Amino acid sequence: MRDNQRVKTILILAANPKNTSRLRLDKEVQEIDEGLRRANKREQFKLEQRWAVRSHDFYRAILDTQPQIVHFCGHGAGEDGIVLEDETGEAALVQAHELASMFRLFASESVECVVLNACYSEGQAQAIAQHVGYVIGTNRTIGDNAAIAFSRAFYDALAAGKTIEYAFELGSACLVGFSEHQTPVLKKKSQDELSALKKGIEKLPDTKPTERKHIFISYKRNADPDEAVAIELYHSLSQHHEVFIDQRMMVGTRWAECIEKQLRQSDFLIVFLSSHSVHSEMVGLEIQRAHELGQLQGGRPAILPVRLAYREQFQYPLSAYLDPINWAFWQDDSDTPRLIAELTQAISGGELSIGEAQKPSLLKAIEASPFPRPFPSAQLEMPEGTMDSESQFYVERPCDAIALGTIEQKGVTIAIKGPRQVGKSSLLIRIKETAEKAGKRVAFLDFQLFDKAALQDGELFFRQFCTWVTDELEMEDRVDEYWSSPLGNSQRCTRYVSRHILKGLGKQPLVLAMDEVDKVFDAEFRNDFFGMLRSWHNCRATTPIWKNFDLTLVTSTEPYQLIDDLNQSPFNVGQVIEMGDFSPEQVADLNQRHGLPFNPSEERRLIGLLGGHPYLIRRSLYLIASQQISPSELFANATYDSGPFGDHLRHHLSLLHNKTELIQGLLEIIRQNNCADKRIFWRLRGAGLVREEGKAIVPRCQLYAEYFRENLRE
Repeated sequence: MRDNQRVKTILILAANPKNTSRLRLDKEVQEIDEGLRRANKREQFKLEQRWAVRSHDFYRAILDTQPQIVHFCGHGAGEDGIVLEDETGEAALVQAHELASMFRLFASESVECVVLNACYSEGQAQAIAQHVGYVIGTNRTIGDNAAIAFSRAFYDALAAGKTIEYAFELGSACLVGFSEHQTPVLKKKSQDELSALKKGIEKLPDTKPTERKHIFISYKRNADPDEAVAIELYHSLSQHHEVFIDQRMMVGTRWAECIEKQLRQSDFLIVFLSSHSVHSEMVGLEIQRAHELGQLQGGRPAILPVRLAYREQFQYPLSAYLDPINWAFWQDDSDTPRLIAELTQAISGGELSIGEAQKPSLLKAIEASPFPRPFPSAQLEMPEGTMDSESQFYVERPCDAIALGTIEQKGVTIAIKGPRQVGKSSLLIRIKETAEKAGKRVAFLDFQLFDKAALQDGELFFRQFCTWVTDELEMEDRVDEYWSSPLGNSQRCTRYVSRHILKGLGKQPLVLAMDEVDKVFDAEFRNDFFGMLRSWHNCRATTPIWKNFDLTLVTSTEPYQLIDDLNQSPFNVGQVIEMGDFSPEQVADLNQRHGLPFNPSEERRLIGLLGGHPYLIRRSLYLIASQQISPSELFANATYDSGPFGDHLRHHLSLLHNKTELIQGLLEIIRQNNCADKRIFWRLRGAGLVREEGKAIVPRCQLYAEYFRENLRE
């Protein structure tokens, strides 16, 4: 009888629904079985297996086998739970609180250890660990080979008579070669807590929160220390609040809907900002969206920025969103408890500690560029942000010389057009610097920062436009005075610029540089505004003061499709600059400048995958040249959410959220190389997703075709 009591049952629960990616679960279970069979203490273990597990199979198997160790292998879905199967074999989620409730009942009877060998299962492990002595999960994605290696070593150690802690350490050590040794996490209880569990006694929380808030945590995935600090904060705040943290990436528009829904209902957005995340497209998008929602929802969600050992000035547009508000600062792991306490206090109505008085001493003494660094383009050290004009990696194109030569002249209009991420903003920096060297004043307006209300109200927009120009030039604001006249908005604005701004500058020329003017294309007053700009261009011929006025506009969307009267358009006069992707020769040149990280064959394959997409080409060269990834790994993981382009691809997927016409149009192009609605084509082209190839319309690059074919849903 004593021998039977010493036998420990290991229950394997496996699920790989037919609408999920294939996993090598049979290999993982085979390795566990073989390890137990060959062990010295094999008589002390009994292995039970259940496959294609559904939710009711989960608890039935535990009731039937009374296991001491429960091992789940399959897919994890972050805070949404683990992935089992439904009656049709499709994916069905079991959430953390459901798992915790089940194991609460099983813990006092038999279960001593739970192993969740699935991606992003730490949240479930934390919940189950309230009731079970030892629980193992993962804090990020884990590859098939790594999952198998961990399981093999873990059960080899147990079958050799080692403790669970020892087995865990051995399993983790075997992942060093996979660079995933920090992926598994062990949650364990103290000896007192274990004793209480054996008696069926559980320690309840001392207090209950008086008011639960909804909190969204934004961070750069798979970055250190970003992810580790974010997860630790998540576990702390989750005890008293409803906290969303993206620990997995759903496919298709369902994921984008989840992000939008969570941001809308959140009271706070806590955003971790490090040297990695300040360049993240997704982090930037979440900050921008929270800012927009705050304008519409009375300040909800409030943004709580946390600098993770990051002392650089925020570059534009992050500076516009984050510089006016307080920050928190974290230097190293010893700061984590203090940071959690500070954020907890801020959620309860307090303020973060870094205000205007403290910011200068925190930041490095480097002046932030007042010029925009939109997400993303190319840059020297990192392939993000707007590129330094002196960078050895800057690719000069024929349009550069034309634009720079034009801005040196007096009284010019320059329209820069092209899809997103072709280098328009990098060219704009060079235009700005050339204009300043020529003695001109430059006022920059990024239309992304116009309030939603202003884009829906013509009078408010024109007033804000004039106020903004005045502020950029540090001149006296006299907008109220000029708006008292009984004239139309465009007439008031014209008088203000000519009689106050240009007159006040005297003989010094003014360059008005406007980026993202696409934002006005959907406004009812767009014809009035662009007609006014066209009239300023025309006024140079008749009114001397307007000869000191230069106009530079940057747009991604084709304006001819959106302005009713082309004679009232400022985009077809002056110098029009059309920008496109890199040529194969320019890609080869950049590869050479990076030290040839791609051989000739790989370079051709890279162009086949990405075309001449400037940002993606730069990112690929940077990742390989800095030895963060090998060419074979880049190509193998290109379309994965966790791959080298995952952040960029998810950003585009999020921008398509709820835009049914654009989704249908993009799928039509992917499937048929055609788009019946030209207006949809121009919008997708402006977003940088598609291009014309002869008479056909095709995805901008093969990467986009493969990713959106798999992830878009009509």
